[in-house]
This record gives sequence, structure tokens and C-alpha cells, in this order.
Amino acid sequence: MKTQFFAGLFAAATTLTVAISHTAPATAYDIKGRDQAPANFNIQEFKDFVGKEARYLSPETIGAHRLDITKIKMNFDHDVKVYFIGETAGGYRNQLNFTATNGAEVTGGKIFGDTSCKPGQDMANFGEFCANPNNPLANKAKEDQPLNVGDFAELGKFKAGTEFDFQLVSNGINGGIWNNGVQGIFGLNDATNPDKLQHVMAYYYKDFLVLGYEDLWGGGDKDYNDTVFAIDFGKNNAREVAGISVPEPSATVALIGAAAVGIFASRRSRPKQVD
Repeated sequence: MKTQFFAGLFAAATTLTVAISHTAPATAYDIKGRDQAPANFNIQEFKDFVGKEARYLSPETIGAHRLDITKIKMNFDHDVKVYFIGETAGGYRNQLNFTATNGAEVTGGKIFGDTSCKPGQDMANFGEFCANPNNPLANKAKEDQPLNVGDFAELGKFKAGTEFDFQLVSNGINGGIWNNGVQGIFGLNDATNPDKLQHVMAYYYKDFLVLGYEDLWGGGDKDYNDTVFAIDFGKNNAREVAGISVPEPSATVALIGAAAVGIFASRRSRPKQVD
């Protein structure tokens, strides 16, 4: 939890409307290591989201775009993955949940039960990701133990029609934080947070959506890097969120068809060679 945030660089994520529907069960998710991550994910490229004071971050360094929260919407099917980038949460050991809503149907669950770093992750190569490593609590299952930097969970494949929220349960593994009998669970929508304040900043970076959280009741110091995650919604979806033009699926098919016709026509019109 740092001291300042250069608010002009980034936009708050108050809603994450994702036009997809969930096909995976709402059970504990298998946590995989960074060595199992797809080639498009390079953990070292994300360290500035955690390891520097926010005032030092530059758009050139992190490729940040000001996100229009009315356009956080996916139009392409994708297998969604959530990556743990790092944390600076001090004494808090947070939990990350998600919900996926499609009409009256709501699915979701716990993604990571303890978003603190494992000891050793603060050593060479990962020191900037992990300010406060913790040993696992006694008798906890794997999904409730501290994480290695770059650990990730696969949430399943999603299709048109579903809205997402990602909620940080502040100090959840230790029973949470409470105010007048209300637990501190902070999501993407300020209006539904128990203190009615912003607790998330959203960034577009290298075709990922990066979410940085503030875990203190009342908004804390507004550094938004107490716990940081990267969400893989797919390249085309992420670019649409960032306002980068992406062809509609039907248009892409039409372009491919037109190209194929053009190739066929060019072959037919090619003059015969004389031996």
C-alpha cells in the first residue's frame, strides 16, 4: 500500500460487462505455475504494475490506455485465464472471487484463496512483485495457500451474454475486515462496494486487462496495487476494451471469403506459359 497514485494515467473500472456465458463449474480452480503459461504471457513484462510507485509509471512503459467503462465488453468467445501478478498488501492476505451473470443465472466462485506471495518469490527476479511474502497457514488446501508470481487459473470458456465481476475479499483468509457488521468485499462497481468507493483500477496492456486493487475500507491510500491480476480475455476482446478497432467475426469471414475469391480469380485469369 503506497502513498500516491497518478490518477491521470488510468481509468477506474466500475463495471465489467462481458458478453459471454460460462461453461465451467463453479468449483475450486486448479492453480498452475508460470512455467505452464501460454507463450503470450511473460510475467516480467508486468512488474511495473506492482513494483513501482504509481507516480513513476509512464504510458510508454506499460502501454496503458484510458479505458472507457462503457466499452468493456467481449464479442468473441474465449477461454478466460486469471494470472496473479503480485502484491504489496502488507498485513492483509486477500482472496479473489468472481461472478459471471447471464440473465437470471449466476455462476462463479473463489479463484485464489490467499493472494500473498510465497517466501522466496521476493528473491532474485521477483523482488519487485512481492513486498510481503507469507508462509501458508496451517491445514490449508492448495487453493488457499500463498502464490508464486505468475500462477494462474483457467476459468473456462465463455460465450455471449454474461457479465463479469471480480471481487477482492480483503484479508479474507483471516476472516476478513468488517465495518458495522458488513464485510469488506470490493468489486469493479463502486456503487455496489460496501463503502461506495472505488477499489479497482483497470489497464490495457499487451492484450491483457490488468486489474489493480486497493484493499482498505474507505479507499485507503488509493495506490491500487495492493493485489494485481492480469485477465486474459483474448486479444480481440482486450483490444475492443481499449478502443482498438477489431473486425466483427462476420466481417472477418467475409474478408477471408473475398480474398479466396480473388485468389481463385487471379489463378483463372493468369495467362498460360509457352514452353
